[in-house]
Amino acid sequence: MATTKKKDPATKATPRRASSKTAAQKTAAGPREEALANEALKMVDKAAALLRKGFRSGAQTTQKTRLEAKHQAHGLLNKASSVLDDLLSQSTSTLHNVINKI
Repeated sequence: MATTKKKDPATKATPRRASSKTAAQKTAAGPREEALANEALKMVDKAAALLRKGFRSGAQTTQKTRLEAKHQAHGLLNKASSVLDDLLSQSTSTLHNVINKI
């Protein structure tokens, strides 16, 4: 007589989460970094506003004005990218200096 055994479904062990004591805490950005990040965000917002304005007005604007808005938006995004890139490179160099001192 064959008996059929039911197998318990395999239970996976859930990974333990780090306790609040060992969890990495986020440090607040310094005032300089905060100001640069806000400046970059403002540039991105201006670029988005320029592009939205070109889309909304549609046929009322000429191709030339839409192209100018596109170039202005592109310039603003490049400036924002440069600001964030400078901030990142400065933070990286500071981190390297701290690591080398250790």
